[in-house]
Amino acid sequence: MPTPPESSDSSGPGSAGPRRVAPSTLALVAVTGTSALATDTYIAALPAMRDSLQTSDTLVQLTLTACIGGLALGQLLVGPVSDARGRRRIIVAATIAFTVAGVVCALSGSILLMIVARLAQGFAAGAGAAVGRAVVTDTFEGRRAAAKFGTLTAVSLIGPVAGPAVGGLLLPFGGWRAIFWFLVVVGVLMTAAALIGIPETLPPDRRRPGGLRQLLARSGDLLRHRPFITPVAVQCLVTCAFFIYIGGSSIVLQTDLHLTPAAYTVVFATDAATMIVGSLLYRAFVMRLGPEVLRRVAFTVASAAVLALLAVALLAAPGVAPLPAVWVCLAVMTFGLGGYLPSNSAIAQREGRRYAGTASALSGGLPFLAGALTTPLTGLLGAQTVLVMAVGMCAFFVLAVVLAVVGRSRARGGPAEERAGG
Repeated sequence: MPTPPESSDSSGPGSAGPRRVAPSTLALVAVTGTSALATDTYIAALPAMRDSLQTSDTLVQLTLTACIGGLALGQLLVGPVSDARGRRRIIVAATIAFTVAGVVCALSGSILLMIVARLAQGFAAGAGAAVGRAVVTDTFEGRRAAAKFGTLTAVSLIGPVAGPAVGGLLLPFGGWRAIFWFLVVVGVLMTAAALIGIPETLPPDRRRPGGLRQLLARSGDLLRHRPFITPVAVQCLVTCAFFIYIGGSSIVLQTDLHLTPAAYTVVFATDAATMIVGSLLYRAFVMRLGPEVLRRVAFTVASAAVLALLAVALLAAPGVAPLPAVWVCLAVMTFGLGGYLPSNSAIAQREGRRYAGTASALSGGLPFLAGALTTPLTGLLGAQTVLVMAVGMCAFFVLAVVLAVVGRSRARGGPAEERAGG
């Protein structure tokens, strides 16, 4: 059950009113941290689902693609609406929709119905995540807000590790449908958490006009605001590099380095663990150092690790890169990203807090969409090797570094010297 709601330091940016009740951290975790469970829990069940629904590998994999697309669309479309309609009702509606979509998935006897239901489930999860981040921006400021984003990130990173394990445990007992009934239970808990632990954080006097023209105008305003859009653009490039790793590492490491599936699972779990450690260290130090310093350090660490991976692959060519060196480079990269992602999100939300829902939609949805579109790039580049994967990742990181440096240089001399860079 949700923890008792915390007491907020203030009534929000630009408000001189009475103290407002802040949302429960556990409730925010439940609302914003379930997207990984929605996508990862049933991966091991795809073959069983294919056989049960008498369909093809392509169509059953499309259920995963639909969920990922829904996650991006839910963030991009619903976040701006919450600036006009408020947060709480939208979050509750999203959690209910997530639950209902899970029921449809569990009962589905058609692959087409399953694809539509997964799209809806992803959309609902993305909507909840975007509006949940806006709730943090409504309620907290400065380093306290940055610390909250660190907590949410640290917990959300557990999903990719725990999700497949939970699905693997459920599959032998209840088949693939049991996994979706588990997600239904998660949805019910999310709804209860939202009802009990998340108050309305955007009062009517702070809401914005809700017409389509106004929604687009707010998005355009933020897209033209350099201190906001520069960190978002940098994160898009970093996320593209990361999704090349997510989409290609399984085939690359098992084909090029001849890892068994079990050995690859160990490598992937280790990388996920270092990412969690990075986000926890960010959470521990952000109140003392601030998000700008930690973002710069984390971004440098991740970039250096990707450059080192390319160097390892080049030195080994045309042979096979040594697994220990590849493993260390990937683990250091994910460690750096564990600190970079929450710090960059906190800074982007700070710069876009006048339209917190729209800022959350753009800062969360655009990188996710960019990464999803980049996932198959390793295969498109040709041979599935560590060198090809490293070249793709390094190209995006180099572009990210250039954009971050240019952003910082343009911000120098202004009132917010470090707000635009990486």
